Amino acid sequence: MPIQSIARHQWRPHIAISVTLLVVLTAAMGWLRLIHYRDQPLSLTYGLPLLLCLWYPSRPLLWSLVASFVSMAAYKAFVLLPGDMPAEFSPALHWSFQVVNLLSVAVVVHLVLRSLESLQVKNAQLEHSNQELIAREEEISRQNEELQAQTEELAQQNEEIQQQSEEVQQQAEELQAQTAELELANRALERRQALLENLLQSLHGIDEAGDAPRRACESVLTLLGDAAVSAAIVVRSGGELVVRGSAGRIPVSEERRPLAGSLAAIVIEHRRTAAIADLRLRPDLLVPAAAEADGPAFRASLAAPLRLDGQPAGALEVYSDRPHEWTREQFRIVEWAAAQASLILEARRLHDRLLATNASLETQVRQRTLELQELVNELEHFSYTITHDLRAPLRAMHGYAGMLEEECLASLNEAGRNYLTRISTAARRMDQLITDALSYSKAVRHELKMTPIDPVRLLRGMIDSYPVFQPPNSRIELMEGIPSVLANEAGLTQCFSNLLSNAVKFVPSGVTPHVRIRAERSSNAVRLWFEDNGIGIAPAMQPRLFKMFQRLSKHYDGTGIGLALVRKVAERMGGRVGVESEPGKGSRFWIDLNAAP
Repeated sequence: MPIQSIARHQWRPHIAISVTLLVVLTAAMGWLRLIHYRDQPLSLTYGLPLLLCLWYPSRPLLWSLVASFVSMAAYKAFVLLPGDMPAEFSPALHWSFQVVNLLSVAVVVHLVLRSLESLQVKNAQLEHSNQELIAREEEISRQNEELQAQTEELAQQNEEIQQQSEEVQQQAEELQAQTAELELANRALERRQALLENLLQSLHGIDEAGDAPRRACESVLTLLGDAAVSAAIVVRSGGELVVRGSAGRIPVSEERRPLAGSLAAIVIEHRRTAAIADLRLRPDLLVPAAAEADGPAFRASLAAPLRLDGQPAGALEVYSDRPHEWTREQFRIVEWAAAQASLILEARRLHDRLLATNASLETQVRQRTLELQELVNELEHFSYTITHDLRAPLRAMHGYAGMLEEECLASLNEAGRNYLTRISTAARRMDQLITDALSYSKAVRHELKMTPIDPVRLLRGMIDSYPVFQPPNSRIELMEGIPSVLANEAGLTQCFSNLLSNAVKFVPSGVTPHVRIRAERSSNAVRLWFEDNGIGIAPAMQPRLFKMFQRLSKHYDGTGIGLALVRKVAERMGGRVGVESEPGKGSRFWIDLNAAP
């Protein structure tokens, strides 16, 4: 009987009795300590009632009492006693001693109960074992009675048995000889079984060198012993048989041979193992030649089918150099080995197919990559051509507008001067749009070389180079503690330039732009913050802010490419960008970059 079954038959405490004892003991201890001796710190331990669990073993009852008594002791120590006790009395120390005492007794009782339960289980096991032993003794006693009755019957037939003693003795000797033969056969079978298991383990996995069929043939010959001198694995290829691996004292020729008329053809057609005890009695069968020209001819053969994709596709053949009656055990060995060889060939076939597929995919990837590279080159050439062709007429338009403004501005009326201003503004804006688009295209195509960059040095250089970033036009504040980052200097310059330009541009009329730049370091990343006092950004606009041609307001000039360029360059440098903003409360743009090592 299992331990779980024995445990189910053990005594279990009744929940009603446990609850009753919990209530009674808690009430009794509460009356004694909280009512009768309300104002006195008794030395009587709370642990004494826990000893009742040794009489009524229940660990849930034990720890329920512990929880109840700990709460009761805390109530008395911290609520009832402090008001009437001297100043040197410490409620926490008094309660701690009682809790330690209570837990010590509870742990001891808990361990005793566990030991008792363990003893109960062991006693139940011993009792069960004793019952089984008693049943066996009764069975043996009954068998002894039957044997005794048989002995009496044999005694009555003693005279007849005496007359046949010589014949019985002879039969006993024959049985002993057969027993010895069976023991030898069993030992040989165990040895061959062990060899077969080693064969199965050694042939697992994909055979990269293609040596597994030969090793399978060697293992089969080892299992068959002197019964076979050669083994070969042959696979059907059209109307011929191809040797995939062979081994043996007399090697099989690896030349292709016809499938028709061979023992392998019979095995494949009937899908079962076949054997020929003497090949000379079957002149209709084609016998494979030995690899050695002067080698002896094969006289007996045993073959089992090989299956690929569930269909017979070849055979595992073994040969003997003398006539041989193949045994059932040898049939089984060859069939087992054929099944394993089938798995080897199937795995090899799938592996070759996978390699061919991978090679085909690699070729397709290379072709597609070349096609994409050619397309990218054409697009790049087209981009530069369009950019050059577009900017040439724009420069001419802007130049002629400037000449017209210098020579004929006085002769133009108000509407003419307005039209001239609009032509110049549109030309400049279109030129800036083309320049920004070209910058975005370069950021997408070109590889960015990453080096450690000091953002403070880069920002100070930009502030010193552009008057728009200097007082009184604007006030840009660089906070301390900005660490170096791993970035591309040209790309980071583009990001900083666009963020600063937007920060000083999008401010209410009459307000001096104020930009505060600071950094936060976390692990291997750095977040740079650009905080401004501008007009702010509506929440509905923020998800589209970093996309191409998204303008914040029609009242401010811009191409709608700057922030898209910031996002693309930051991503190319392994970072990202974002914004936190509310209308009328300014904006807080951030850019995450890898910290410099």
